[in-house]
Amino acid sequence: MRKKLAAVALSTIALVLAPLSTNANASTTSDVVSLAKSACGSGYSVTVAADDMGIPKSYYWYVLLYNPSSGYNCAVLVKDSNNTDYGKSSYIGIGIKAAGGSWREDNGNYTKYAGPVYVHAPNTCVYLHTITPGHEWTSFAMGCN
Repeated sequence: MRKKLAAVALSTIALVLAPLSTNANASTTSDVVSLAKSACGSGYSVTVAADDMGIPKSYYWYVLLYNPSSGYNCAVLVKDSNNTDYGKSSYIGIGIKAAGGSWREDNGNYTKYAGPVYVHAPNTCVYLHTITPGHEWTSFAMGCN
């Protein structure tokens, strides 16, 4: 039982640390964060910025931001500059919901990013949903402010 708990704990740690990794050839985290902050507006700070959603070399980033003054979370899906679709229109999407709430989504043909989408969720976890060519992903609870 202890070995199983240790494995679960290590898996959880890996999930938490994975968003901190970055592909050396990809857009820099600061470039992606800057674009996401600009899309969301003033007062937002980054909660999570991840570059692969569990798919190596996917070349998409999701960024979750939070504004403590308003209690709103903002989510943006950004195409990496190494993405062959960067600057070209392709179908992508980002969704966000508060725990127990309903999805707010922005899906469509975009050249650089989808979003921003907002949800009021002070003191609540949120979930993200991303759509990229050939793949959909839904997050675990995150941004538990």
